[in-house]
Amino acid sequence: MTIRELSKITGFSPSAISIVLNGKKGVSDETREKIRKALEKYDYHPSPKRAAAERNVLVMKYYKNGFFVEENQGFISMIIDAIEGQLRKENIGMTLTVMKSDLEQGLKNLDYEKYAGMIMIGTELRREEYQLMGDIRIPFVVVDNNIPSHSYSSVCMNNYENVRLALLYLRKCGHRQIGFLGSSMDTENFREREEAFRKLVHELELSFDEQHDYKLNPTMIGTHDDFLAHLEGDVTLPSAFFAENDTIALGAMKALKEKGYKIPRDVSIIGFDDIPYASISSPALTTVHVQRKLIGRQAVLQLLQLISDPGFSTMKTELTGRLVVRDSVRVLPQP
Repeated sequence: MTIRELSKITGFSPSAISIVLNGKKGVSDETREKIRKALEKYDYHPSPKRAAAERNVLVMKYYKNGFFVEENQGFISMIIDAIEGQLRKENIGMTLTVMKSDLEQGLKNLDYEKYAGMIMIGTELRREEYQLMGDIRIPFVVVDNNIPSHSYSSVCMNNYENVRLALLYLRKCGHRQIGFLGSSMDTENFREREEAFRKLVHELELSFDEQHDYKLNPTMIGTHDDFLAHLEGDVTLPSAFFAENDTIALGAMKALKEKGYKIPRDVSIIGFDDIPYASISSPALTTVHVQRKLIGRQAVLQLLQLISDPGFSTMKTELTGRLVVRDSVRVLPQP
């Protein structure tokens, strides 16, 4: 029997039971006595393995190809650092593991008895894989994917609001013709950003021509090579581009400069994420900052709530970022 199972039987929260087991303060004398009697009644004695598990959380990086989890210039590693820091504050250990490709088999092979809960980096999770998450036997929170249409707790950026920040700034700077630099590889975040872009260009009375919709390999070199090919011949570009992330923006900027375009004089670009390279590129990239540290901390807090309260409802948290103005967007002269 686990603490969670005992909690369901007795009605006491796992945290209250844990307090009594460890002889700590935090519950009334009356509650402490009731829990002690329940422990005796059900002959509950936590094994050393189970006791250790209650102070350890599994953090899993899952990826299909690694383009977004491993190669997005430290974006995910900063979230994991924040998760580790918050767990340390809570005096909880962390085990980091990587799961590749076969999610179904990987979840079956996990020894759930070792962990109180799990945080999954879900950036590269596909929609057809979401249902597999229902087989996880411990409390869990998904990070960087809101897992739509499924009752799983998650922490992610608010893609719609962040895209809106970017497009509002372009409009403020006088840009009305906006192009789209997207990924040729699908993720939930990219899907949401493109849907937001297409909706918002109409709401904000901007102009978007389908010929300016470029789907590019989402690595810096891949974007550079793909966009360079698109720039061959007689090409008419919009005054500004929105890029689905900074890696794509920076690769496109490199291609444009090789073709003789001046940024932002000839064309402006705004990114999404605010990765470290964005601030040292030439020109420095205007972008939307995603609150990576807050995402990591919030994931831990939600997981701890799920662990301590079996009846805690699913919570999906979306965090809005902030605009970081640098040098890649030109303010157009007013007519």
